[in-house]
Amino acid sequence: MIRKTFCEGFAAGLLGLGAISASGAAELRGIHLSTSADSAQVTLDLTEGGTPKLFTLEHPDRVVIDLSQTHLASEVRAPAASGVVTDVRFGSQPEGTLRVVVQLKSALAAHSAWAPGEEGRHLVLILGEPAQAPAQLAPKTVRAVHAPGDGDRNVIIAVDAGHGGVDPGAIGHGGTREKDVTLAIARALAERINAEPGMHAVLTRDRDEFLELRDRIGRAHLARADMFISVHADSIRDRSVSGASVYVLSVHGASSEAARWLAERENAADLVAGARRDDQGVLEPVLIDAAQSGIIGVSAGAAERVVNALEGVGEMRKAQVQRAGFVVLKSRDIPSMLVETAYISNPAEERRLRSAREQARLADAIAGGVRSYFMQNPPDGTRFKQVRRTLASAAGASPAAATP
Repeated sequence: MIRKTFCEGFAAGLLGLGAISASGAAELRGIHLSTSADSAQVTLDLTEGGTPKLFTLEHPDRVVIDLSQTHLASEVRAPAASGVVTDVRFGSQPEGTLRVVVQLKSALAAHSAWAPGEEGRHLVLILGEPAQAPAQLAPKTVRAVHAPGDGDRNVIIAVDAGHGGVDPGAIGHGGTREKDVTLAIARALAERINAEPGMHAVLTRDRDEFLELRDRIGRAHLARADMFISVHADSIRDRSVSGASVYVLSVHGASSEAARWLAERENAADLVAGARRDDQGVLEPVLIDAAQSGIIGVSAGAAERVVNALEGVGEMRKAQVQRAGFVVLKSRDIPSMLVETAYISNPAEERRLRSAREQARLADAIAGGVRSYFMQNPPDGTRFKQVRRTLASAAGASPAAATP
């Protein structure tokens, strides 16, 4: 049986938000996909447009958007399958309608809304986040004290490539240096973030240079970052150990002996690299105050999204967010996480880490997890907040869906 679910009232909601009349042809200039283990977001970049028609089909499960009087720009390519999305494709329909089909592993709730873009408009399709009442669509958020106020600014992500310069970090059996791998992944992650509407990346280092741990945090503050992500690829004596893991700052000690050992090793990087011997603070226990405890909670929520996204692209060493006293994560007002992408000491993972394709897969997953978090928890004054308000308005205005 084929089920079609039309969102009545959706058209009126979009028109009320300023959707442009279909009298002139629009162009689809880009399509972006972000996924996690159980949800996805598809963003369509349009010059302008009329009223889209959204419905779902079964066998296989698909979400379809028909865009009237719209054509596809020649350079646009469908994003690759990822997470819950098995395929994205386009097709022309009668009377100048462009159809976008998103095929899924299983049926998901679907709703969408317009968001402003730098040029034209973005139609944002949310899959796997059930429609809720407006009151439920206002989660508690934590806003960095240094962030700008109202507006439609981008969320800023500070991407930190671990080690660098005289500090090579871990070295694989094949001679691969952690500092080179982390810079390559950080660059890929920044590129992926910058391709997402509403997000902007800032690299703490974009070349082979040594940075002290607190300088990395300082650069994130100067960039007015909403989130800090430090990228690593560690080693361990047991070369059979493999998989990714995600860490946040610990409140009550490390979550495991391995996490404690890793944090001590990373915290000593400044001294290993020849930092001032009188700066012993990096080796002291990381003390947590009340303000940081709140930020750590936010960090853990975002890190969970990244863990879920990484599970979709490869093996996880730890399927839960880990905690340890990393100095590089000690910020009182920026949610922060450290991502161990893989173990460079594992020969198979070392080979993969040197692959541009694997670096891109990791970057896609991390970016998707971060975007998923900000869609659910948008900072004030951002495009994500505008989309959230729009979705809340659409949920409040739309009556129950009808089945024709």
